[in-house]
Amino acid sequence: MFATSHTTPERSATRPPGKDRRGVALVFVLVFVIAMAALAMASIFMASNANLLAKAYDRQGDLKFAAEAALQIGKSRVNSDPTILTLAANKVDTTILSNAPIVGANGQAIPGITVNVYVGPSGSTSGQFGRFSSIVAQAVDANGHGFIRRLELTQESFAKFAYWSNSESNGPTTIFFNNNDQLWGPVWSNDTIHIGSGGATFHDVVGTQWVINGIPYGTYAKGYQQNQKPIPLPSTSALNNLTTIASTSGWNFTTQRGASNTETSVLDRIEFIAADLNKLGDSTALNDGLFRWYTAKANNDTKLRGDWAGTPTTPPTVAQTTFCGDWHWNKDANGVIQQRFYPASVHPTLWFKSQVKQGYIDKFSYSAAKSDTLAKADSAASLQTILTSANARCYPAGDPHLAAVDRPGMIDPKTSAAYTNAAIQIGGLDTTFTPNGVYGSWKQYTTTPDTTILKVRTWDAKYLYPIDRSFNKNAKGVIYASGNLGLSGTLNGRVTLYAHGSIVLLDDIRYANDPVKGLCRDILGMISDKDIVIADNAMNDPPLISTSSGGIYQNLDISKDFYIHGVMMALGTSFRVENFNAGPTAVNNCGTITNGRGCIYLSGGIIQQMRGPVGRSNGNGFSKQYTYDHCAVINPPPYFPTTGRFLDNRYLELDPAGFNHAAYFTSLIP
Repeated sequence: MFATSHTTPERSATRPPGKDRRGVALVFVLVFVIAMAALAMASIFMASNANLLAKAYDRQGDLKFAAEAALQIGKSRVNSDPTILTLAANKVDTTILSNAPIVGANGQAIPGITVNVYVGPSGSTSGQFGRFSSIVAQAVDANGHGFIRRLELTQESFAKFAYWSNSESNGPTTIFFNNNDQLWGPVWSNDTIHIGSGGATFHDVVGTQWVINGIPYGTYAKGYQQNQKPIPLPSTSALNNLTTIASTSGWNFTTQRGASNTETSVLDRIEFIAADLNKLGDSTALNDGLFRWYTAKANNDTKLRGDWAGTPTTPPTVAQTTFCGDWHWNKDANGVIQQRFYPASVHPTLWFKSQVKQGYIDKFSYSAAKSDTLAKADSAASLQTILTSANARCYPAGDPHLAAVDRPGMIDPKTSAAYTNAAIQIGGLDTTFTPNGVYGSWKQYTTTPDTTILKVRTWDAKYLYPIDRSFNKNAKGVIYASGNLGLSGTLNGRVTLYAHGSIVLLDDIRYANDPVKGLCRDILGMISDKDIVIADNAMNDPPLISTSSGGIYQNLDISKDFYIHGVMMALGTSFRVENFNAGPTAVNNCGTITNGRGCIYLSGGIIQQMRGPVGRSNGNGFSKQYTYDHCAVINPPPYFPTTGRFLDNRYLELDPAGFNHAAYFTSLIP
């Protein structure tokens, strides 16, 4: 049976009037498509721009790498062949690479880039303040884009070394660093360096042409280098320019030749003087540096050196002791009471007794009777009594303190007549200057000294050579002596002293501005064709003054120790101590070490053919207390010899726009 079907009525969707939305979806689709297209285009543009920037940076990096690599090629060429710095006529630089390719780390040439490399001198070319040269590397691509680097090199000065030797043996004896030696600056040898089991500490770099024997015994703060290219000492001919430079300053001196050509035969000496020319209470100002030159008469070598009049076993008599004495109170013609120096040889004279008696009366207000008794005792004193008194001293010939023995029979330049007794029979002071004395004379610098110097140093102004350019506009800082030369005093200034013979250190040589304070103002370079020697004289080696009590020795200088400020270069043999193996063994000390002569306090460096002796383990001679003067690296002595090696000094980037290498190098030379 079938049920009746019902049909569902059909309903149609209707929208309210005014709300027709047909086509909106299409609009949204179009907006979305456009937005996505814009983003895609932006991404494409950004990626393209980034790619361009990356390529630009890559190209810039390639150019920079090429320029810096070319600089190192130029530096290597200069170090291997410094003659390329010798310029042809009318040239300011030398081209060593032109449109050359640069090979990358992969062994392939960098595509599209070539380099040009130019070398030439820069800065001051005289050598007075060091020697400088520049390498300019220009990297260029096919589009004309460029990158330019400049590396300024300074030629390494020998003054940088605390210790330098050509040979580490002294005759048949091999030299060792040992017993906890402390070396504070760069060390170099062209020989094998030996370190003993007692050890040594090197606070700066160590280098050698060969090897280091005993490496485990050493401590190396900055490492060591073996099997290096040798560094030759300069030849005498290479130093000929120093004589010309010295002549420009008026400091080229001909020395007298003694009986022999050893350190015992010295007839000329230089004394450096630091004077308070500005009246500021010290002598450290830039223009306070002076020196004077003394020439002894023939056969007065021992007098100039200040040698002891006795022998190692026999003291001299009082009459023979003309360069050593003591101090006594006296009153001068103007009523000024002060201590004056009297050589031992004048003590027995009546005039000495009279002056000493008056000194006791004026200074101590003693009665005439007591003063007379004391003056008699002084006049009759033994050599031991005289030289064991406070401030007993010895001086070399020509020293102003020796007026009483230097003026008899000589002409007084003030009066052009013989010195009067009143001018002879006096105690010596710094100001009792004798231009022409019994044993020699001081060399006159000028007849019309600068008024500033004359006001402060009325007694010796004509004989003072100013070091600073304010008083000598031609000063170049180089002094030349044609033979052996004695040296002492206090240096204010920058000087290189070159002697065509030996330099004999007669007494301490110091700077006015102590290098320990780190003020790099004063610097002394000493260059000797032979040796640099500490003299065995009365100031440096305590002499035998009496044979009583088994022998009495006495220090006759301001200090028992010897002070050296400076960089020493001995081209002949070495820096050493004269008669280092003789003399007393237990008179002085250096720290905890008992010895004969005390310490050598060196602040500077030693460059020598081979190491020279300064003392012995039994106590003869000196002991070493050496420190390094860092100022010698940054402020080397003027025109001091260089090693031939070039070191980096400054690194600069140049503007490639309109670059012209010839014009640029011209601008680098003042």
